[in-house]
Amino acid sequence: MKKYIIFILATMISLAVASSSSAVTVDGVFDESGEWAGYHAAEDGVGSGGFVGPGWGGQDFDVEYLGLKVTGNTVYFGLQTGFNLGTGEVDWGGDTYYAGDIAINVDGDDFFEYGIRFSVSGGVPSFELYEVTSWIDPSYIASTPYLMDSATLLYDDTFFDGAYSEGVFANNSDGGDSYVLEGSFDLSMLALYLGGDIGIHWTMNCGNDVLDFETTPVVTPEPSTYILLGSAMAGLVAWRRRQKTKKRKDEQA
Repeated sequence: MKKYIIFILATMISLAVASSSSAVTVDGVFDESGEWAGYHAAEDGVGSGGFVGPGWGGQDFDVEYLGLKVTGNTVYFGLQTGFNLGTGEVDWGGDTYYAGDIAINVDGDDFFEYGIRFSVSGGVPSFELYEVTSWIDPSYIASTPYLMDSATLLYDDTFFDGAYSEGVFANNSDGGDSYVLEGSFDLSMLALYLGGDIGIHWTMNCGNDVLDFETTPVVTPEPSTYILLGSAMAGLVAWRRRQKTKKRKDEQA
């Protein structure tokens, strides 16, 4: 019995470590072959004449990676693009184009029930979560939606962890500057989620490029839960040892 309990305890600790290691480090670095492997969509780069599909504009409008991962009841999201997320706008051809909101779909239909609005100040991002009732379409309808139209603020930046970076990254084969946002929040904030896949979507107001990705959350107890259960098992071992010692003393009396 003792060996069996010790085995369970060791297994729980191992699961706690595994759960922790599967999390995304929110550091503003989109590691597509590491922590985001299997949990992101990747764009096919800039084509001839600056085509990024369904529109043009080259690196300034290229959406490179979009990730979504749910582990240990935490939702992680990440975006890497040539579109300037730091200012939230790009001037091109005499016009100004704006970054869209991050859209979240929790029930598998064609409508995105949640939106994440972001801004960057001094290299530090802030996020807000909204429940959405209507969206604004981009110029290229194929890339819809773009921006929240009618929405209710649910949670402000105090409920998020976030990071931002910009530079020339090796994972962008086209070269040029890229901009990265990463963030996380608790799954319970998506109150409309009842199970199944969760989808994420992002584009800018022209809709020149777009990425979508869906993932099935694997909701597991947090590491602290495993540790708590493990401590209880350890206590049980100690209690059984004391009971056996007491029994031997009673028999010898």
